Amino acid sequence: MNKRTIDENINKKESLPEEDPADNTTNVKNPEEIELKAKRDLRGHWFIPILIASVGLFIFHMYTGWFGAYFSLIQRSIHFMFILIMTFSLFARSEHTRRDKIQWYDFIFIGLAIILCFYVLTNIHELVWRAGNPNTADVILGVILILVTLEATRRAVGPPLMFVALFFLLYALVFGPYMPGRFSHGTFPISRVAYYLFLTDAGIFGTPLGVSANFVYLFILFGAILNKTGAGKFFIDFATALTGYTRGGPAKAAVVASGMMGTISGSSTANTVTTGSFTIPLMKNVGYSPVFAGAVEPVASTGGQIMPPIMGAAAFIMAEFLGVPYIEVAKAAILPAFFYYLALFMAVDFRAAKIGLVGLTREQLPNLIKTLKIGWILLAPIFILIYLLIDGYSPQKSVVASVVVLLIISMFNAKTRMTPKKLIEAITDAGMAATTVAVACAAAGIIVGITTMSGLGLKFTGIVFNLSRGILPIALLLASISSLVLGMGVPTTANYVIMATLIAPALIKLMTENSPLILPHLFVFYYGILADITPPVMLAVFAGAAIARAPAFKVGLESTKLALPGYLLPFMFIYHPEIIAWNFMPDLNIAKMGFGILLALGMSLGLAGATQGYFFRKTSMLERSFLFVGAFCVIPSQLLLNLAGIGIIGITFIMQIMIKPKELDL
Repeated sequence: MNKRTIDENINKKESLPEEDPADNTTNVKNPEEIELKAKRDLRGHWFIPILIASVGLFIFHMYTGWFGAYFSLIQRSIHFMFILIMTFSLFARSEHTRRDKIQWYDFIFIGLAIILCFYVLTNIHELVWRAGNPNTADVILGVILILVTLEATRRAVGPPLMFVALFFLLYALVFGPYMPGRFSHGTFPISRVAYYLFLTDAGIFGTPLGVSANFVYLFILFGAILNKTGAGKFFIDFATALTGYTRGGPAKAAVVASGMMGTISGSSTANTVTTGSFTIPLMKNVGYSPVFAGAVEPVASTGGQIMPPIMGAAAFIMAEFLGVPYIEVAKAAILPAFFYYLALFMAVDFRAAKIGLVGLTREQLPNLIKTLKIGWILLAPIFILIYLLIDGYSPQKSVVASVVVLLIISMFNAKTRMTPKKLIEAITDAGMAATTVAVACAAAGIIVGITTMSGLGLKFTGIVFNLSRGILPIALLLASISSLVLGMGVPTTANYVIMATLIAPALIKLMTENSPLILPHLFVFYYGILADITPPVMLAVFAGAAIARAPAFKVGLESTKLALPGYLLPFMFIYHPEIIAWNFMPDLNIAKMGFGILLALGMSLGLAGATQGYFFRKTSMLERSFLFVGAFCVIPSQLLLNLAGIGIIGITFIMQIMIKPKELDL
């Protein structure tokens, strides 16, 4: 059986525009190849371990998702065993290692993963009874698990996260006494570290991996099966038929389709590759520049991780950290996600109007009725998932029921039907997609465990408090920069776990007493996601630039400009919590919430117009400055400043309508 992954999409030459001999950007590498350059292409009997592990994950999680999870250590160890089998089968030791077969030493790693799991399963009662009193086997196997996890992280996620986890380990074992000031501590014996990270729920088998084992895989599976039924093509055709006739229609279709797919896939880069292979060439064909076309798609795809109902894996971890149902996190994210996409949608509309673009012709558009006739049934499982979550069912049961419904209803149409071959492909795709998330969660567990053992979290809170001198805006700026920098080398899930452990407590200390706890968590969550489009690393941007055949750095700058409202939204909802934490504020005044929405609307439209130089018509320098000033004035929690900001944006509206542009040509 051949392995199919999203990596194939970007390599399909027929989906890309013809190469221009004068274009010197055609050798831009696919970011999936850069990020996963040691990924194997296994066929025949070499693919059997991946198949077995994928089917094992499917059966195990469908069963426990419906009937309930096992004791945490059992649930997470079984989940991680399958993940490690996938990791050492799928990822080679280096890019120079043969990628058409599994090496002998990888089977040793696989064997160790199985031994570690069975040690937990066969000794679980004894482990519970003698908790805190490890024996020699506990310590030896704990050391092995740590080493295996570090190697799995290096292969599946990349060296940056592995080095971060290794630094925390060395901080506990070696560097503690030599660290300056409050970072200093006595070293911990290796026996204590190994036991703590192996056999407690605060280490590798801690909350991050627990969320992966209980929630994340099932939602990845749902997205993989949905994609195999043709949902990706349906979303693109539906969005194109809906918006393609308007000015700049293909760019608007990219925004809509990427938002729909992104909330299911949960990966900025993967979504950019899959939907971008269609939308980016189409945007270029109707007149958008390669740089702009290459920027729209990654910005839209990145927003999928903040778009309910599914969002990204870190959102499930956030629910666990906050001790609230996941649906409450999804509810809180609705309005910010709406304003993020509204600003992007209007930006592409303003750019189209500025450069005189028109929509696609009717002949170029998919037929909306035919598209809905074929694909409407694929929306039913999504609505069922949303209904069950809102109705109070657990996320596990909700998604298992939705998967079953999806499999059943796909049979009613030959174009959506899930054949046994397609189902196996979806299961293996889900297993491979879940691997990087789960390994990142395990590495994050090392970081969280050491932070808890050493008391680093409390120390870090004090340091942030001192650096900011107790001034919230400075602390927020430090937190945003830290999240962006960390996110450039660490996946969103691990980034959020680290920032929620180290930075969020400091922000909570600086906020007012009754502020909802979700605010600082969503703040660092947002910036961890935005790292995917922030120069210089910007993996999602590299994907868009590769397809658009445009200079990656220019695409990155354009992406940052398009996503500017997204960079400011976290600051805004800290100062106007009614925008994002309305379901956590039982005494919320409706008028106050309405005013907060008005402010967010003004900020989104103002920045879209200011960055694109167009509103009702092209803006003068004065009008553009007004839009920038007005947008920034609505962010702080100062009523007079907010009113001034709305007033400035309103005055710009009037100037655009009443005054001819040449009268303001400054």
